Amino acid sequence: WRTEDVRRLARAMLLLADPFGGSIGFKPRLESKEFAEVVERAGKGYFSDCDYHLIAKVDSAGQGSAQVVNAGGEVLFRVGHRELGEDKEHAPYRTPILTFELWEFALDGKRFSTRNVRITELRKWLGEFGGVHVYYRGIRVVPYGDSGNDWLDMNLRRVRSPEVRPSTNNSIGRVTIQDPKALFQQKTDRQGFVANDAFHELSRFAGDVLEWMADQRLKQRDKRRKAERVETQIKKTDAEQKLQKELEKLPEPLRKPIEKAVAAQKAAHEAEVAWLVDERQLYQTLGTVGTTAAAFAHQSNQPLNIILRSALTLDYLLGNPKEPSFPELSREAVTQVRGSANALLAFGEITLKLLQHEKRRRGKQSLHHLIREIIDLLQPYLVLRHVTVDYDFTVEPVFAWGSRAAYEAILTNLINNSLRAFARQSSSSSESQEAPNVARRILFRTRRAGSRLFLTVEDNGPGIVGISVEDIWLPGKTTTEEGTGLGLTIVRDAIADLGGTISAEAKGSLGGAQFNLEFPARD
Repeated sequence: WRTEDVRRLARAMLLLADPFGGSIGFKPRLESKEFAEVVERAGKGYFSDCDYHLIAKVDSAGQGSAQVVNAGGEVLFRVGHRELGEDKEHAPYRTPILTFELWEFALDGKRFSTRNVRITELRKWLGEFGGVHVYYRGIRVVPYGDSGNDWLDMNLRRVRSPEVRPSTNNSIGRVTIQDPKALFQQKTDRQGFVANDAFHELSRFAGDVLEWMADQRLKQRDKRRKAERVETQIKKTDAEQKLQKELEKLPEPLRKPIEKAVAAQKAAHEAEVAWLVDERQLYQTLGTVGTTAAAFAHQSNQPLNIILRSALTLDYLLGNPKEPSFPELSREAVTQVRGSANALLAFGEITLKLLQHEKRRRGKQSLHHLIREIIDLLQPYLVLRHVTVDYDFTVEPVFAWGSRAAYEAILTNLINNSLRAFARQSSSSSESQEAPNVARRILFRTRRAGSRLFLTVEDNGPGIVGISVEDIWLPGKTTTEEGTGLGLTIVRDAIADLGGTISAEAKGSLGGAQFNLEFPARD
């Protein structure tokens, strides 16, 4: 017997009887002097050391609910059936009564420095038992298909947002089902369940709960970061004021050299901050290039198809020069090829222009000029998508402070958001991408009130659907399959760096999504 064989046997035996402390009438025990350590580890539990404990249930009416508590038992988040999932009809989950529990651990060495458990022991334990296990009528069912203990795709979900999602490496969970009406069916080899309606509904419920938990933790993280940002600024101001008061108490001969040294240190600190701001803008620009590439790479299929169709038309006409429609069809084909080629060339030009280094230098910017410049850059794609851009600008020019890169990140991602909305509208209706029934519009509106600038960006697309206006800013949240879920997060962070704010409306004056931005004006 190899160590791995015994480990597998110990794990299987313990999981068979539920290692979560439940009492189901029996408890198998493995006795082995040679592999005592393996057996002992299998019998240990570290549930009281978890950072998040998720408890979710489906009742007899198919209504789901969930709550998350911390290690001290304090309820952090709670949700009812109507807020779970994306089902607008709030349909019940078609499963028997069940309970889904998950214990998640933050595997950070610093967090375990004050605990009795060693993080290495916990990692080994999770390595043996991590993942979500199903107990059906008191007996564990394995392994739920090809994905084994990751039948809920937790590891895939974690790739999208590593900081706030559980995985099979940092969590352990169980689903407990009694199922008196036998809605679940085990496969003939007892290796998992048949993928019937009840099993799909179980997967849907567990997935909805995991998404809800991730969203709540993202909101918690963003709220904490905003508070830390404000607190840091207050502490910095207080420290500077205290230092100045102490300096004023010193005699003149001592104060001067110290003030000079403090000024030099402050200048070095400000230079470091400026460098970090420049780095942050670089990452925002790279993120914008990524979201733009994702949007246009998907949309590039249309110009490529047009070029191919036009090539076939020209090939046919060149083989039939006496075709009566030769002049008309050939001119139309050439025009389409040129337009599509310009759209494809624009894609490369967009990425190069967004990455220009001088755009990350801060200075006084003309808002109207920046908007028109971005529209000119994206014009080939806007024409290809039959999108018209309108302007409702203030009569007098308006200026703001910051880098062109920051404003380009904001404007480009908002335009990309509108383009995706139009594409989603077309795919969900009989409307053609090439000839939409309703003229597509994006409107930019500016106004100034005192020292503040107000910019409104809206379209006549389908609006914000399938997601709340509070959640659209969270990284990874998107309403389209082609979306990255990063564009609006970049917009929110970029506008905050400029000292501004942004809000959204699901339905604006044009009928589609509306984004309202406010930031400092510059004379």
